[in-house]
Amino acid sequence: MLYNSCVMIMKKILLVFIILFLLTGCNNKYKLPDDVWVNKSIDEIEVYEKVDIKDFNLSSNAELDLNGIDISTNSIGNKIIEVPLKYKGKNYIYQLKYKVVDKQAPKYISASGYRTILLNGKTNFCDDIVFGDNYDREPKCRIDGIIDNKNVGKYLVEYVITDSSNNERRKKLTVNVIEKYETTNKVKQEKQNLKFSDVIENHKNDSTMIGIDISRYQGDIDFEKIKNAGCEFVIIRIGINSDINKDLSMDSYYLKNIEGAKKVGLKIGVYVYSSATNVDKAIEHAKWVVKNLHGEKLDLGIAFDWENWSKFRKYKINIHELNNVFDAFATYVKANGYKPMLYSSKFYLENIWENKNNEAVWLAHYTNHTSYAGPYYIWQMSCIGKIDGINADVDIDILYKNKNA
Repeated sequence: MLYNSCVMIMKKILLVFIILFLLTGCNNKYKLPDDVWVNKSIDEIEVYEKVDIKDFNLSSNAELDLNGIDISTNSIGNKIIEVPLKYKGKNYIYQLKYKVVDKQAPKYISASGYRTILLNGKTNFCDDIVFGDNYDREPKCRIDGIIDNKNVGKYLVEYVITDSSNNERRKKLTVNVIEKYETTNKVKQEKQNLKFSDVIENHKNDSTMIGIDISRYQGDIDFEKIKNAGCEFVIIRIGINSDINKDLSMDSYYLKNIEGAKKVGLKIGVYVYSSATNVDKAIEHAKWVVKNLHGEKLDLGIAFDWENWSKFRKYKINIHELNNVFDAFATYVKANGYKPMLYSSKFYLENIWENKNNEAVWLAHYTNHTSYAGPYYIWQMSCIGKIDGINADVDIDILYKNKNA
């Protein structure tokens, strides 16, 4: 019995030695021979940047197998990629090390540069502004400078927003501390509606079409009258998802509007107001739109409208993710035979949306002459238009036949 026990113990010890030898000895695939060298040209990569293994410009006196190797850049930190290496007939693994970093500062989405408060009023304005980051879902804000809210005066301070990589962006803020608000009898200015006929006179030519976009807010529409007024197309709201805790629902006037527009022969597009904050929800919304079109052919495609900027911080998303939301929506729409469009105002097109796949842009900029320098297919130039056949205000749009379509 004692002999057998000793034999068993010796066998176990021998097995442990063999395992240790294989892990640490000459067969260790991670321990390269001393005379093997590998050089690379990249040590740091910006987060989300698309990088191919060939971008590292790897060179070696051994044979490297670079096939099928993906470079991950979706999170910051130190990374290791295993690269098969062959040297003198033996196989090894070269551990390619790199670091993913975030060097982009957060962006202000909405932050006034001037505030007025009463004596003893609150001085922390960070809760009142909107900002976001390309990577960090919860960037921080602080106020740099002193605001003496116990004494009347003007104080120059700064908003400072920072992300988890300590990138910061500053914005000047003037705080006016007053004893009481002045009461003034302001004369109410009447809004100056833009006449549809004036838009036709100033913008209609062989390369443009003039139209409107409509929803339940326009109420009952006389489509014969709007067509006779010169309207050539309508973009109809098909659905609305006003918040992430609400379901996507059909605009109560959609069916009536699309039937009326088709009856008089207007060109048609649709848009959906979405609050999607992830790719899955974006695809869900795209599926909903396609399903509820019931195969309806569209002249102008399907526009994606995301406007919940005031809740950007509450949603805890980053700018990169929001762009992925639109890309996913557009991809599904195209796969189902429709043309996607991105609807947004000039500021967000310039500062938030990347539109990496160059989808058609529906620009919102309420002015007589837009200064937006990017490509756009349709320009929504007013939200207080007037056209015969609609009693309410209506958005007026100009479509450019030769632009990004």
